[in-house]
Amino acid sequence: MKIFDKNDSSVAQLIESPNQWAIKLWRDGVANNWEPQTIDMSGDIEQWRDKDAISDDEKLLVKRTLGLFAAGESLVSNSVATVERKFITDGACRQYMGRKDYEETLHNFTVSICCEAYNLDVSEVAEAYRNIPTIKKKEQFLSKSLDSFGLDFNIETKEGKQQFLRNLITFYLVCEGTWFFSNFALILSLGRQKKLMGLCDQIQYTMRDETGHVEFGIGVVNTAKKDYPTIWTEKFKSEILEILKEGVDIELEYAEEILPNGILGVNSSMLSQYIKFLADSRLEAIGLDTIYNQKENPFPWLSEAQDTAANTAFFERRNKDYQSASALDDDF
Repeated sequence: MKIFDKNDSSVAQLIESPNQWAIKLWRDGVANNWEPQTIDMSGDIEQWRDKDAISDDEKLLVKRTLGLFAAGESLVSNSVATVERKFITDGACRQYMGRKDYEETLHNFTVSICCEAYNLDVSEVAEAYRNIPTIKKKEQFLSKSLDSFGLDFNIETKEGKQQFLRNLITFYLVCEGTWFFSNFALILSLGRQKKLMGLCDQIQYTMRDETGHVEFGIGVVNTAKKDYPTIWTEKFKSEILEILKEGVDIELEYAEEILPNGILGVNSSMLSQYIKFLADSRLEAIGLDTIYNQKENPFPWLSEAQDTAANTAFFERRNKDYQSASALDDDF
């Protein structure tokens, strides 16, 4: 049984799937169940209204991040609906994609809740992908990949399978695995200063979801390499590296825009190193050579916030609200 193939509306049974790693991700996602509307945003509202509590640069960071997520999460959902669910035929993977689709609705709703809490101009956030050049480039990068799937697309050919994997790499390694995580790090850095803790709680849960999403994408790519070894050519590997380079270049430009003066002990140069670290780690996960030789996370405290469950106060706050919160005691 292969992980993806021609869409012939056949039965895709979970019990027949050899890909139990996808079921583990599904179980982890269920254990991380949460609802954005239950997170207390009252402290955020007070801080946002206090001109001395949150600086203009910090507010810019929040608005740009929400604008990125508003567009990015929507396009991620489009990829799942129009491409991935159409051609991934493995039952276990389809089980996980159902969970992922639900989690994207939570992330979209988080943007809505934050816009309401901070009394933001909704059109400014919603239209960021049109009005903010760096976010517009991200939207175009993702849309270009989705638009390549026309009526003549054929998953049964070698070229079709390679195109399908290029789309997975665009969304899972670049968008969710690099762009989103660099923004998670910046928002969590606000939390280290006891600022906008409601938003940071939202991001903690979102980041756990996205960690699973990235692992899923990596799992599909690595399984496809085994199922279809002829597609993993040197030329194709070079094309993957070019996709990552283009995505990183866009994010590096975004780093300059989102951190014009540097905040919270972070400047654009430091964030650029972190972006390269993320990209290299994603490439290593699918067995490719790194591009930037950025082997160490330049922000150890960001690693602690992102890669472990160090924020115990956060989990203590949530335990009383979620029966499944005990599952959050493990590492991401």
